Amino acid sequence: MTEPKRTAANQELIKAVWEEARDLIKRLEGSTVQRFSVEAGDTKIEIERGMPAGVVASALPAAAAAAPGEDTEAAAADDRHPIKAPLVGTFYGAPSPGADPFVKEGDSVEAGQTVAIVEAMKLMNHVQADVAGVVAEIMAVDGQWVEFEQVLIYLEPAGEE
Repeated sequence: MTEPKRTAANQELIKAVWEEARDLIKRLEGSTVQRFSVEAGDTKIEIERGMPAGVVASALPAAAAAAPGEDTEAAAADDRHPIKAPLVGTFYGAPSPGADPFVKEGDSVEAGQTVAIVEAMKLMNHVQADVAGVVAEIMAVDGQWVEFEQVLIYLEPAGEE
């Protein structure tokens, strides 16, 4: 089998993907992300890291897993349902600049409805509500960086207002 010919365009793509991956690795430091994979053309980059010795991910206390600035006592005191960031990236509450937001506080949402976008490496990842409910609080700030599993939005369970 012959190796694919490396053109200048392919080399530029590989260089660009590598630079983005290197930046992402730096941003992942201190997060709970364990495995990340990116494919572009014939190039695939996989990043995997282990937990520090003696630490079990499911055994972390809730306070340790909370996003910076999140009020864990308030969240635990009520029955609101969190919608969390599926990956690290930039939070957007609307489909495009100047457009109406996907949701506002007080809006009813259905399971599967897009409520936000998290952009990572120029890919727009739609964040969907996994349950029906009413938007109680939007925790993330439009255009700001969010961490993996950071609470973006809290929903009140459907049927309660």
